[in-house]
Amino acid sequence: MKNKPLILIIIAIITVAAVAGTLLYKPPAVKAKIGYMPAASYGLLWVAYEKGYFKDEGLDITLKEYPSLGQLVTALASGEIDGAPITSVAIAAFIKNIDAKIVAGNSLDGTALVVNSSFGLEDLTGLRGMILGTVQYVPGDFIFKRVISEAGINLTIKEYFTPSDTLTALESNKVDAALLWEPYASLAEYRDLRIAVWDEAIYPKDYPCCLQVFSNSFISSNPDAIVKFIKALVKAEAFTYAHSDEALPMVKKYLPSVPIEIVYKSIFFTDPSLNRARNPLSAYINLTELQQFYRLLVPNLLTENDYSVLVSKIDPSYYQTAISELKREGFNLPSRYAG
Repeated sequence: MKNKPLILIIIAIITVAAVAGTLLYKPPAVKAKIGYMPAASYGLLWVAYEKGYFKDEGLDITLKEYPSLGQLVTALASGEIDGAPITSVAIAAFIKNIDAKIVAGNSLDGTALVVNSSFGLEDLTGLRGMILGTVQYVPGDFIFKRVISEAGINLTIKEYFTPSDTLTALESNKVDAALLWEPYASLAEYRDLRIAVWDEAIYPKDYPCCLQVFSNSFISSNPDAIVKFIKALVKAEAFTYAHSDEALPMVKKYLPSVPIEIVYKSIFFTDPSLNRARNPLSAYINLTELQQFYRLLVPNLLTENDYSVLVSKIDPSYYQTAISELKREGFNLPSRYAG
């Protein structure tokens, strides 16, 4: 057996090569089309994309912009996109007709009542008899309108398709006041309009501005991708607030018509009157808190049956797995995830 040593060497080489090949192998990236609107609350998505966190998690993400909330929801319902951050109230209104699940958060709060600088309004009672511009299915707008209704304040509400349209209506005096979400509230302030009341004054706790939704067909085919997507969002959240100087231009890139000062003020700046960012970006989600918020929509927007259907479509398991994996990896999670 003169060739025995040679045979053993060959076997060893083959074995090492096989192990090395296994270690170096990377499965193909999972492709996903994600929709968004040009609003500051989508900044988390953009930072995760620009910073390469999606790619690091083995995801091949294509971002698609839609000008209005209605078009974004329609794109998800039709299968044109696989997922999107969608306003929490729009989800409540439409999800019974969409084969999708809520899997994570995206952003919190972020709506203000804005008036002309000469208008002396200091609280909601000053709106009596006025015309108020709003955007349908926006959580902050819903909270304001709910409080206005409960207080018996009679006014005329005029709904617009986008916050940009609402801001234009206020500037052209077609409405007396407007409910604007970020960055449009800060943009209005930049244009010499006045922020009269922030959402915190009428709802003194965080509420979900947008939530991350995926179609059931995508979830069932790519369950691991959902966990990876959420991990990328959390990493983007931590980076955004630890390195705002680097994250700011990443967000500004997707809001080309908005001055960089406004982008900064809407999601990076800690407003002393709120003791938080005006529109905090966060993937955080808490099932109990979310259910409590959605109870506010009954019976004005949701029936009890609608509420039950909505709650059944919240699946925090992917989020919980993502947070657990990040903890095991030693990732320094933002403080709101402690617990």
